Amino acid sequence: MAKIKHARDSKRQLGQFFTPPVIAASLLAGQTLRADMRVLEPGFGGGAFLLPLIDAFMRLRGGDLLAVLNENVWGVEIDQDVYLQTLSEIERRWGPLPSRHNLILGDFLDPTVFADEQVLEDDLLSHARGFDLIIGNPPFGGTVALELQDELEKRYGRRHGCKIKRESYSLFIVKTLDLLKRGASLEFICSDTFLTIPTMRGLRNALMLGGRTEVRRLSQFSEETNYPMVILRHTKGTAVQGVLVDGRSLDAENIRRTGNLSWQMSDDHSAVFSGAFLSDFIVASSGMTTGRNEYFVRELDEKGGFNEPYKFQFVQDPITLQRELERARLGKISGKKQADIAALERDGKTRRNVRISERLVPERLSMPHLDYRYYNKAQAGSFYVAPRYAIYWRDDGDAVKTFKKNGSWYLHGVGGAPYFEREGITWRLISSSIDMRYLPPGYILDSGAPCAFLRDGVAHDELWFILGWTNSPLATLLMKSVLNHTMNIQSKDIERLPYPWWVDADDKQTAINAVRGIVDNLRRGKELEQRNLDFLFSLYEFNRQEVAKIA
Repeated sequence: MAKIKHARDSKRQLGQFFTPPVIAASLLAGQTLRADMRVLEPGFGGGAFLLPLIDAFMRLRGGDLLAVLNENVWGVEIDQDVYLQTLSEIERRWGPLPSRHNLILGDFLDPTVFADEQVLEDDLLSHARGFDLIIGNPPFGGTVALELQDELEKRYGRRHGCKIKRESYSLFIVKTLDLLKRGASLEFICSDTFLTIPTMRGLRNALMLGGRTEVRRLSQFSEETNYPMVILRHTKGTAVQGVLVDGRSLDAENIRRTGNLSWQMSDDHSAVFSGAFLSDFIVASSGMTTGRNEYFVRELDEKGGFNEPYKFQFVQDPITLQRELERARLGKISGKKQADIAALERDGKTRRNVRISERLVPERLSMPHLDYRYYNKAQAGSFYVAPRYAIYWRDDGDAVKTFKKNGSWYLHGVGGAPYFEREGITWRLISSSIDMRYLPPGYILDSGAPCAFLRDGVAHDELWFILGWTNSPLATLLMKSVLNHTMNIQSKDIERLPYPWWVDADDKQTAINAVRGIVDNLRRGKELEQRNLDFLFSLYEFNRQEVAKIA
């Protein structure tokens, strides 16, 4: 996966979405600069912030470019062509660059960059290091250099006990927090994804505990991207009881009720999050990737049949150091391990592998079949959808697992294996609504369709009750407005949904019977009737005032 990401075109790999000058100017207009300030723009690109900053400090410093570029303005840019173009523009406007200046060609995330500027916890009041303002537009979706990943994980991988996602803008923000003086601010344009997605929980937590944070949405950013963007402003200091989003104050206690520390939690929804959660009843899991679906996964026709174009044979492949380096994480293996592998190679040792060859004539098969299992790939539809895929699974998936073991490092694991062939519920990973489906026993799980299963000791009827709830418009509203407003619906997102604890016992039993009937009808080929759905979903509604009283 890392190698694929690093093979992208240069602009995508660097996460470059240059800031329109008019937006940069509006952000800078809200800043009050002083002649003694130290200001940093990491990833300055074409200079949308950098050039106006230099211009402002030139006026404050009487036109002294040497002083401005050594005492006031710092910048970093990773793209050499863009870096040189921006330096040329500085020279065009203000004359030759001084021999010494603070504009660095390099990777801001490189730990050696600004190593001396880090503000230590016991040195927060020092003005000898750190910055008074950090402003800019960190790369979004950019590739983190392979050779830096392990070191960045050590330095920035956790804050306040929470994991920080290894994503370019997330790491940029965390590093800038270490470079700010106490009472100083950062102001970044970044993707709005960090407001709710579970993987950015650690970043939200670090910002909440690190000072005062405000977020406001940009109505439009640029023609380069249609990603929704926000302006993040953070002032370093003591933790405050909440954040400000689009002028609306969100209470920290309500934010923490969501589990993922959602910054789209509202007072209207807080009561719903005051009771039990689905995680009390179910455990959710992702599935696996085969490495090459075309080898193992077959689409079924209307009669449950398919053509098998391949034969699978187990062989012994020679072990070589070159092959082991190709399949290792980041292409790295310790010296001792390399010596051990080289010794195995010299001794002619082998590893069991699977050889896949095409049949001269595909074999016609049908489900059910002893050597295949139904495969739970993502499908549109709710409550129940007939199986559409099968996976070659002879001897408990020996061929698939062997293929994965001999592939790249990120393929070795078999995600969701403890839940294979269990009864549960499932949904599409990428979807604008939850669209939960019943998952009968016997399926192997695919990573594109996460699943959830009842915890030990939970009554079986809860499966039907939760299936009805997760298909309701209210559940999707809470998911997409509070828990994860992107197109993704992760397994942990489902666990963090409130359990409908406000439904009384009679309505609960009615809902269970209704859902069981809906699934039975769909399995017999009948269509869903909207009136039945409307009735079912009405059982999960709640009166906000009554719920607030209960909470």
